[in-house]
Amino acid sequence: MPVIIRGRRVMFLQSGPGDGPKPPKKPPCEYCGKQAHPFAAEWGSHNGNSVWLSEAILEGREPESHDWYTGRWSIAAHHLICSEAMADDEDWAKYCREFGYDINRRENGVMLPSRMEVACELHVPVHRGNHAGGWAHDVNMAYPKAVMAVLDEVKARVERGAFCTEPTSLTEQLDAVSERILRKVERFVWTLSRDGLDYREGGAGCGGEQHIPEKSSRDCPRGRRHGVRHATTRKPLERKALQVGR
Repeated sequence: MPVIIRGRRVMFLQSGPGDGPKPPKKPPCEYCGKQAHPFAAEWGSHNGNSVWLSEAILEGREPESHDWYTGRWSIAAHHLICSEAMADDEDWAKYCREFGYDINRRENGVMLPSRMEVACELHVPVHRGNHAGGWAHDVNMAYPKAVMAVLDEVKARVERGAFCTEPTSLTEQLDAVSERILRKVERFVWTLSRDGLDYREGGAGCGGEQHIPEKSSRDCPRGRRHGVRHATTRKPLERKALQVGR
């Protein structure tokens, strides 16, 4: 029945289903432009941490379990998609968070010797600090810049919504990038340090030094045969192909 409120006649009508207040519409996805959708179940991270990567590769085992362990701080976990390539990029911070990619995942790492004489004998890259001195010889740019260039191609696909249907597919794409980078690193097409080419087959090796700044152009005085042994088993170290996550 009508009710008079301050001289105005007001009619109260019975409401029906769905007549209540409506929640505001969600804006469309900023990448694919379609209706807003969920992203990855867990956040990822773009901040590289060598300790976390090492733990992921070793899967809870002690460093002594690695085939190339020759003593404390003798091996180091290397981020194939290097930390420098993502650390200061706010776009990648957002992508990793939303699509669940973790730069410290096992599939983005490889264990390398951090002692020059070990890398010298095994004919593999040495891992020392950041990679500003490394070089991508096929594209003529520093290692971190070369990684950034590859990531820019992936970034363009993210912005076009290529990974929205299955957010975890970004991780699969970046794992494939890590694998391609490893193959370049293994062949010394991409090097990690200023003296990187010295460790390839036929290279000068360590030059008889233990620190890169002290190196001259001379060859290893021991013919790249240092007799390095595993610190625990005392077995001679064996050369082997590099593998992602190993």
